[in-house]
Amino acid sequence: MKFDRDVLYLITKNLQNDSISLYSFLLVNKIWCEVAVPVLWKIPGRIPLTKKAVSIIFNVILSHLSEDSRDILKKQGIDYLFTEAYRPPSFNYIIFWRHLDLQLLENMIKLRNVKESNINIIINELSKLFINKNTKFLSLFIPYSFKYQLHSISWAEQCFSSLKSLHCDNRDKNIVEGLAIIAKSINKLIYHITDFDNDDISGSLTLIENQNNLNEIQIDCCAFAQSNIIEKSLIKKADTIQHLQTNWDPEDEFLSYFVNLSSLKIGDPYWYGYPNNKTNWCHLEKVSLPGLKVLIANIDSHQNLDRMIKIINGHHLHEITLCHNGLVSDANYHRRLIRAIYQNCPNLRYLSMPMMELNFPEFERLLINCQKLNGLIFKNEIFFKYKSLFEILIKSSPISLYKFKIYFNRKFGPKFKLLKSFFDNWKDRHPMMLQINRVNFDDNREVEKLEELVKKYEV
Repeated sequence: MKFDRDVLYLITKNLQNDSISLYSFLLVNKIWCEVAVPVLWKIPGRIPLTKKAVSIIFNVILSHLSEDSRDILKKQGIDYLFTEAYRPPSFNYIIFWRHLDLQLLENMIKLRNVKESNINIIINELSKLFINKNTKFLSLFIPYSFKYQLHSISWAEQCFSSLKSLHCDNRDKNIVEGLAIIAKSINKLIYHITDFDNDDISGSLTLIENQNNLNEIQIDCCAFAQSNIIEKSLIKKADTIQHLQTNWDPEDEFLSYFVNLSSLKIGDPYWYGYPNNKTNWCHLEKVSLPGLKVLIANIDSHQNLDRMIKIINGHHLHEITLCHNGLVSDANYHRRLIRAIYQNCPNLRYLSMPMMELNFPEFERLLINCQKLNGLIFKNEIFFKYKSLFEILIKSSPISLYKFKIYFNRKFGPKFKLLKSFFDNWKDRHPMMLQINRVNFDDNREVEKLEELVKKYEV
């Protein structure tokens, strides 16, 4: 059977995340190979690579270097990079790249045990290879240690003017400012401002403010003073931002500007002297976030989340993930959180949070009130007994609930009677989707028994 190229293009488009199937295209004939190669090379490193695979890809990259670049490297004594005899590649693989990961390139170089002083020389020649009139990148990852001024290379504007995604860990102000001038259509920005000592983050602010349609931003900074400045720039883009992640508690009034926000993640600050609990959300009382569907935060670092859930109009929240760093010690705050969820989030579908047996009555009310709930992750198993938890789940779970993630430990008992009883009592319900994480439990025989038990109840 022969396939038209257009049909093959449609097939590969649907298989672009299935490298194994795409690889089989290479073995059919020349036409199938020509269709599959651009898709396979669009995002090198999209899946974890072995050292051997990284080395093979690097050899392919080196095979594209011009004679001038090869001579420059040889004159610098870096000819040991070329571990294979030169053979011209079958395709110009470089022009197929759409997602340039400079961290991946650095890792490839370091696997060849290159001297630190020679890395920039190699990066310089590779940059000429990737940044030219024939390439146009959709995403870019700039690692912390990268020092080469990308924006100053000829054809940089051609290559990066259409960027849709940027992940930047770099501290070089000139690199950031240069990209801010070239790239103004970034939709997704992941930015780690990693310089503790430098108060001048003007390049970072320009990068944010120059974007025409910034939809998703994940931003971390290293100093409390920086966070206040960054907030002012983010407010200017509040109308387009739908997904926001920070590693600090935003100022009270800040979130009220993000009326189109769909997901919010408040991470943990990693600088000392950060004033936890500075947010009381008092400015949000007259503001709702009607589009907010996902909320992720750490209950150890942010002590007013219950108030926030009440105020932001949690009616549309579909997912709540509440993390914790260790043991949950404040039972009253934990109780207020559960209560805020079941009183304000009737459409909740997914909940992940630590549990305390002391507050199981409130948790049962949550099951009764959140009738659309379909997934639960139970954390902090030190503070509750699974017997009590399973009894509540059997008695009060909504019909929609069937996905669970639990942490397996000795509390199940040597014969897993608790788990078996839970399975038996779950019959006549929606088949359960269960993920079990083992905690401090590495007895192979017991693990086998657990697997055998689960298999008995598989549908």
